[in-house]
Amino acid sequence: MPGLNMYLDGDGIWPDLATKNTIQIPDDQPIGLALLHGGMASGKPSVTIRLDLPDGTPVVAQTSLKLLEAFVRVARAREAAGR
Repeated sequence: MPGLNMYLDGDGIWPDLATKNTIQIPDDQPIGLALLHGGMASGKPSVTIRLDLPDGTPVVAQTSLKLLEAFVRVARAREAAGR
């Protein structure tokens, strides 16, 4: 299962996107999150993230709940500290 690259200063983090053919998901389109009990090979929970492209193609990524929680904790602490 893929890991997470965690960036706490995300402004301008991916300058290569300016030169690539990207697809923007509309702001009013929801992003799906699903908890998968036992989704990891170890039996621990995972989280699936789903985006639907404008042409209807679904894009799905999965990570462990533990990694997602770690990012949220670090991001909240960073924001509480005022960056």
